[in-house]
Amino acid sequence: MFGRRKQPRLRDVMRGMSYGADPELRDLEDIDRELSEEEAEALEENRVVDPIEENSDRAYEELREAEAVHGDLKCGCVALCVILLLGMIWARPAWRYAAGVAVGAVVAVYLLVHMYRSIGWALTMEPQRAERYARGRSAIRYAVVLLALIAVMVGLGKTAGIGCILSVIMIKPAAYLQPLTAKIRRKLGVRG
Repeated sequence: MFGRRKQPRLRDVMRGMSYGADPELRDLEDIDRELSEEEAEALEENRVVDPIEENSDRAYEELREAEAVHGDLKCGCVALCVILLLGMIWARPAWRYAAGVAVGAVVAVYLLVHMYRSIGWALTMEPQRAERYARGRSAIRYAVVLLALIAVMVGLGKTAGIGCILSVIMIKPAAYLQPLTAKIRRKLGVRG
């Protein structure tokens, strides 16, 4: 009518834009079906494959192992903070640096305990709720570190602040050295 031609459907336009004119290309319904299958596979991957029954021997063994690793981390972190006290040789005034290291060591041990307990609680929750809970607990840990650093720097100065932040950072090397710390703790009979 009046020379007006029929416009192509939106689906045909989109197919032409994204795939060109190749006739071997799949239909959009096939693509949607494949995407939904991929989403289903992703959900399957998130499902617990090997659940541990409550009050079983395996559950108690896993709990004992987690507690041992937690103790190893705390001992390793404190040991590394003691090694940090060697920085008193160069730091001026030395007592402020030592006070900062001590405060940082206390904060680091608090962070390890808080993280251990938070993970324990998060494991008992549904995935979405556990994710929100873990984010909130992580924000609390960041706030504690920030407040401790500000309090130390305001109260004792920059030298103490450097000692404090170095002590808090010792959590990471303590995690890497955990197998060594475990061997040393077992030989010495130190309980964590």
